[in-house]
Amino acid sequence: MLFAGLLKHLILITGMPGSGKTTVAKIMGEKGFPVVSMGDAVREEAEIRGVGKNIIEMSRFMVELRKELGENAVAILVDKKIEKIESDIVIVDGVRSLKEVEYFKSKGYSITIVGVLSSTKLRYRRLSNRNRPDDSRILKELEERDMVEISVGVGGVIALSDVYVLNESSFEDLKEYTLKRLQEILSRKYR
Repeated sequence: MLFAGLLKHLILITGMPGSGKTTVAKIMGEKGFPVVSMGDAVREEAEIRGVGKNIIEMSRFMVELRKELGENAVAILVDKKIEKIESDIVIVDGVRSLKEVEYFKSKGYSITIVGVLSSTKLRYRRLSNRNRPDDSRILKELEERDMVEISVGVGGVIALSDVYVLNESSFEDLKEYTLKRLQEILSRKYR
């Protein structure tokens, strides 16, 4: 059965670095929905091109990729994966610009945007503990990364989210809240 009568329904997860986007996407994915990561697509493309994995090089590469392929560059990379998925609902982790949202709409997908919100201090603690090469190690790096994310448009996507998930408490609370939001999304009729 197709969601809302369209080919696919995308649940687009957005938020600032360390807000919990990937955790929210995984929680939704545990309900049987495939998850595609925008960040993984960027990291895969960076590896193909031989770009370093540290925070500064990855931030620069994200901006350069958008200059080269357009503001919807990452959406184009991710859409190649989405097209191969047979599920009528797909979770897309890490949408960062309204151009990406517009691209997905132009492909005929119905969409719901989920904004994941967390304080800067909490996001910094999470990133410090996550240990991914492109994570911020000092608060100044996170602030610089936040400015890059804002420059590519993540603030607009967060502001125009259809649903918000506040991630300021325990994992159990996040899971409960996320599953409630997912149920709300699935019970609505998007066109």
